[in-house]
Amino acid sequence: MRYLVNTLFITIFLFASCTKVQKDNIIITKEFQDEEWSRFEFLEGQIEVKKVPAKFDVIIEVVVSDQYPSTYEMHQKDGSFLFNLTVSNSDGIYRSRDYRYKLKNNEGYWNSEKKNGYYTFLLPVINEMSIEEKDIYKFTIENKYSKDPLQGIKSISLKYINSK
Repeated sequence: MRYLVNTLFITIFLFASCTKVQKDNIIITKEFQDEEWSRFEFLEGQIEVKKVPAKFDVIIEVVVSDQYPSTYEMHQKDGSFLFNLTVSNSDGIYRSRDYRYKLKNNEGYWNSEKKNGYYTFLLPVINEMSIEEKDIYKFTIENKYSKDPLQGIKSISLKYINSK
């Protein structure tokens, strides 16, 4: 079972890593001051969909340091990245879901290479999101980590890729 989970994570990571994202496909991007994300600091962005039907994948890029997720030693082995993503249009909530990704394996080692002092993860969030109406869609990311603040997080970027 552990082998299957690790293989699935590596496959998803490689797919996301090989996918090219243009700068204008960024929905939300945030560099964190002092590498801390407060529990109730919501990250918001939006995209305007002018051409429908539209279909795209949404990914999140997370960059963390060795301090992630906290300076508390007992939290270091966990390495989970917890957040909620809500997508809404002008009529109300379109979609809201909690996500949990393990950035470390069961032995407490990172599932990414360290480069320039940081670990970068490209994680799939929504595959083939279909939009049928022209509108402005608002995206909100909420930190769901229970300790405040979440430490060791350098940046987050939410991006979309047109599906084929």
